[in-house]
Amino acid sequence: MTCRIAVLPGDGIGPEVIREAVRVVEAVGAATGIAFDFTEAPIGGAAVEATGDPLPPETEQACLAAGAILLGAVGGPRWDREPAARRPETGLLRLRKAVGAYANLRPVRVHRAMAGRGPLRPEVVGTGIDVLIVRELTGGLYYGERGLQQEPFGERAYDTMVYTTPEIERIVRMAFQLARGRRRRVVSVDKSNVLETSRLWRRVTEAVAEEFGDVELEHMLVDNAAMQLVRNPGRFDVLVTENTFGDILSDLAAALCGSLGLLPSASLGLPGRPPLFEPVHGSAPDIAGRGIANPLAAIASAALMLRYAFGLEREARAVEDAIDEVLAYGPWTPDIAPPGAPVAGTEEVGRAVALKVRERLAPAPLEPVDAPLQVAFWDPVEPADPAPPGEGYPGGTAGTTGETPPAAVPGSSLSAAAAPAASGPGVAGDNLAVSWIAGDHGFRPVLPDEPDPAAPGVAPVAPPPAGATSSGHRCSHRTRHPAGRRAESKARTRAGAGSLPGAGKGA
Repeated sequence: MTCRIAVLPGDGIGPEVIREAVRVVEAVGAATGIAFDFTEAPIGGAAVEATGDPLPPETEQACLAAGAILLGAVGGPRWDREPAARRPETGLLRLRKAVGAYANLRPVRVHRAMAGRGPLRPEVVGTGIDVLIVRELTGGLYYGERGLQQEPFGERAYDTMVYTTPEIERIVRMAFQLARGRRRRVVSVDKSNVLETSRLWRRVTEAVAEEFGDVELEHMLVDNAAMQLVRNPGRFDVLVTENTFGDILSDLAAALCGSLGLLPSASLGLPGRPPLFEPVHGSAPDIAGRGIANPLAAIASAALMLRYAFGLEREARAVEDAIDEVLAYGPWTPDIAPPGAPVAGTEEVGRAVALKVRERLAPAPLEPVDAPLQVAFWDPVEPADPAPPGEGYPGGTAGTTGETPPAAVPGSSLSAAAAPAASGPGVAGDNLAVSWIAGDHGFRPVLPDEPDPAAPGVAPVAPPPAGATSSGHRCSHRTRHPAGRRAESKARTRAGAGSLPGAGKGA
């Protein structure tokens, strides 16, 4: 299987973030053996500079020959004075028309780690928010008849909202099909108390809903939907609406995440035409070239591409899980870094996601040994944040990748069973001496290549007693995998007196 992708970097930060999205897709290929074929082509302002056309024929042909299109961003103030036909945004509109895109999908996912970093209160974010907004793209006010007329006392402008039954049916049917793969709830947003088009929308939606008896349907007026997205976003699963309402609500929902640098989108169209995937953010010319743009929206768009263009659900989930881990534990670009946390660049974040994707998709088998090897490390997260089910990292209250769970590690405390009885070298454990020192986030074993704890400046300390906390941080445990994976987690102890119990060893 070869997945052919047209890559359109575009303008501003587009090339920077798309480079990282491609890096992550390449990591998927390296881990799974799936072949990805990339064809890069210009669009937008870059294409205007090179050819005078925001969508050159060669670019359009490359897109139509591909199985998917991955776009960065288009536009910038340097092209604002260009005629409409030469403006970068015109190239994007022409591309959407060429691929017959009629549905725009905007997943709004607020990871629990982002609680407190966005405008929502932590209790509203709860354990996370996951809303899929399905917006109709080809009808409504944006494509209806419009005009500007001169009248005796000034000007008269008008726009016309028009929808047909087939236009509504296909977008609503798509929303129900998507809901079947999620939590099976659809909220249809309209303004049926005022608009005739919304009354038609509601009637057609109810007719389509009869085909999906396993999916719950709720109607909601657009003004109430805007309020509920802010007050109680967790009540939504799939939200479907017409063009104008979808434009406004999706931008409102974008604010919930705390950064536009986190939101992906997919534009799906006619059968046999390639879908288009792009981050919601613009070209951000003010930070272009500085290496600080957040690539996570572009990477998340690549995950949507894997899912909707190529049917690679497992691979898409691996990318999304890797993004969640980066959101929780870093590295972070400046727009999403917690207060006081170090910040990273675009490439560093992209490489981190790519590494975590490879870890998830190509796990090496654990090598059986007589005495298990266990890693101990501390993560600066709140103790109340539980470990995800079945995973020892991130988390730490009871997770492990081995067959036997480790001794209980209550919150951020180190249990007596998990700590050596004395400080300094000499703790027996399969010929490996273990010392304990105070690390940045609490107590940890001395790494094998570190100086002797008794050396000047490295004073050994007693391990924390049972029940003692380590500056509000957590002690987590995970069986170590082969060299190169989680290189930062090198602290090792073998089973023996005072060792960390575990269930398996990696190379």
